[in-house]
Amino acid sequence: MLFTSWPFLLGFLPIALFGYGIASRHDPRWAKGWLVLASLAFYGFWDPYLIILISLSVLFNYGCSLAIRNPAANGSRKLNTLRFGIITNLIVLFYYKYFYSIIAFAFGHGLIHSMGGLSPIVLPLGISFFTFTQIGYLVDCHDGVSKDNSFIEYVLFVTFFPHLIAGPILHNGEMVPQFADNRRYGLKAWNLAPGLTMFALGMVKKSLIADSFSPTVSAGFYNIHHISLADAWISALSYSLQLYFDFSGYSDMAIGLAMLFNVRFPPNFNSPYKARNIVDFWQRWHMSLTRYLTQYVYNPIAMWQRRRRIARGLPMTRKALGTPQAFTAMVAGPTIATMSLAGIWHGAGVQYFVFGLLHGVYLSIFHAWKQFGPKPERVPAPVSKGRQFVMMAGSVALTYFAVLLGQIFFRSSSVHDAVGLLTAMAGGHDGSTWHLGQSRPEYIILVAKIVGAFALCWLAPNSQQIMAESHPILGPPPPATERLRWQPTPAWSLVTVVLVVAGLFSISDTSEFLYFKF
Repeated sequence: MLFTSWPFLLGFLPIALFGYGIASRHDPRWAKGWLVLASLAFYGFWDPYLIILISLSVLFNYGCSLAIRNPAANGSRKLNTLRFGIITNLIVLFYYKYFYSIIAFAFGHGLIHSMGGLSPIVLPLGISFFTFTQIGYLVDCHDGVSKDNSFIEYVLFVTFFPHLIAGPILHNGEMVPQFADNRRYGLKAWNLAPGLTMFALGMVKKSLIADSFSPTVSAGFYNIHHISLADAWISALSYSLQLYFDFSGYSDMAIGLAMLFNVRFPPNFNSPYKARNIVDFWQRWHMSLTRYLTQYVYNPIAMWQRRRRIARGLPMTRKALGTPQAFTAMVAGPTIATMSLAGIWHGAGVQYFVFGLLHGVYLSIFHAWKQFGPKPERVPAPVSKGRQFVMMAGSVALTYFAVLLGQIFFRSSSVHDAVGLLTAMAGGHDGSTWHLGQSRPEYIILVAKIVGAFALCWLAPNSQQIMAESHPILGPPPPATERLRWQPTPAWSLVTVVLVVAGLFSISDTSEFLYFKF
């Protein structure tokens, strides 16, 4: 069930909260058990078979963690258990996510003569998220980072329903202590009000803004090779905004739901279209994925390269590492490899690989400029406010259009389609016969909606800033805004009611979250 659906809002969530409150009054262990049961019921709503799948995954990985943490096991045995756990997780993920696509690709290009009656494999919802979460946990167990956690707290860490389907990717060091703290259990008024407000903000973003772009995006990307210059740009910009508000809305709803149960999630979305460079973008967009990739993919690759250089007797001084060869081996290579894997993580198509590769190149260019480009003056010359604004706007625009190029590959069904849309955006489809709008007013409405959505992205405070008073996320609170600052007042209660009603009225047109398929 979707967060923005009648079964969830009028059935599952009230029952989950009521049962949680009753169980917490008796014993925190009952509350933990209730949350596990509720989370499994939420996940199994789409297909009861999914409960079996995630249960087996949890049992397997917890068993591996016990073997890794076993004091009697020597170092090689722990390492082999870690490798076995990671490989098994990746094999399961590969089977569900990539196996059929690879076989179909090989068959379509004549590499094999038959598919052997193989039919499409249904991708279990959220499998990438709970698989990566548990792989990180096994690595932390081997490195001695994670503590000896109880089984019920581990299960709750993996299955807690607000993050189960589309993230964020949680870290055990942040979440398990919260689930282990018995003082957190019970319905708390100081979390219920802001949690509901945060959820309502996300619901409006998803239902009223993101989903309103869905028809335009679907029509535009379906007719890529017959689209005009203006329609190509409208389709690309509409998808960029749909993805932004869809992911932002989901992130807000996940944070709000966690707050209802007195849990804080790490930040996962922080106004990424305000980013002034590509590194800043990835520190704002899917922040938990960025952290995961840095910790468990990039750092090991970079360390492996460092050890190789040391083994070959190459110098590791600051000057030596400033050469193009060292930069390629130590920075560009690991970055491109990491982001290419991140692209493949999103899907099996070549277009996802190109998406990741593009961002790997972007990041490498940024780091190369920092390394080899002109150095700023120690005492910079004074710059007028007007010039500062132009420089800031230019860097934001350049970053956004680099991101937009990647998003076109991300959304397209193939590299061929992505190139087709880019060709149309460059004016290469002369004499196009298909148009998004049938009249001038329709075009005006589309453009006005795009302009209004960008105004929200670039000018308005984000939800975390609005809700800073209630500390909605882990870590230091975001800078609060004075313009729209949430407080437990009757006025904000009215605003929350209006947001909820507005979201409820748009439920019939609400589609799945875009990150559900990952």
